Amino acid sequence: MNKLSQIFGDPKQGLRDILARIIRDFDSKSGAFAGLKYNSPWIRATEDWAERSGHTVEELCEMISQCRISVRSGNPTNPPIIQIFEDLRSAAEEWRTETGYSDPPIQLTPELTKFPNRKELKAHTLKVWSSLGLARQWHSYDAKDLRFCGIFEDRFGHNVTVRMTFKLGYGGAIRLDFHFSYYADGEPTFFELGGLSGEALFHALRLPRHPELEWIASKSKTNFDAVDGVIAITRAILTYLKPTIQ
Repeated sequence: MNKLSQIFGDPKQGLRDILARIIRDFDSKSGAFAGLKYNSPWIRATEDWAERSGHTVEELCEMISQCRISVRSGNPTNPPIIQIFEDLRSAAEEWRTETGYSDPPIQLTPELTKFPNRKELKAHTLKVWSSLGLARQWHSYDAKDLRFCGIFEDRFGHNVTVRMTFKLGYGGAIRLDFHFSYYADGEPTFFELGGLSGEALFHALRLPRHPELEWIASKSKTNFDAVDGVIAITRAILTYLKPTIQ
């Protein structure tokens, strides 16, 4: 066992605890996320959904955090949280029936998938990606995905791969994921921006799509706010995962 593992204990449980802390701080915009410009998943906990589900805004916020924390921590979700989840999902289903709402299909037009600023986007991202201080860095492009990768050593002495992908062939959605490949199935093996923003949870809740919780690459040759926003979130996550003791 290496020195860092001896200091921080069991790396698997340690990683679960770290991921839970990241989710909690991200939601409350505290810790390393304080001062960053992004929308917390708690924006889905509106007064309207609280009234429809029979709960308070605070209870919805707690459910939004705890459901995602349970997935990463491996701990079972508390029955009261499950009940809030079920009540909100039922409210969302009723709302869909009342309004006739259905999720709009994604239509990939040539204009949507064309990025005339790819050269500038690549140059800017290379610059800010290099500022993260990753031990190894590389990038690739396959006509649909523009991808930037890197490796760093986490606080348990293991190598972790981090990857930021621009889905240019699908409208420019920005993805971010961390891969903990030294763990077996059933253990924390990855952590992604979509999970952090609640994408899968809100889909399961049957809530309508919320663009304010998405990061989309701009077609501008000078404005890269979405890229810089994801880089800032990446840098914040790294402060939790990288060693604090040298």
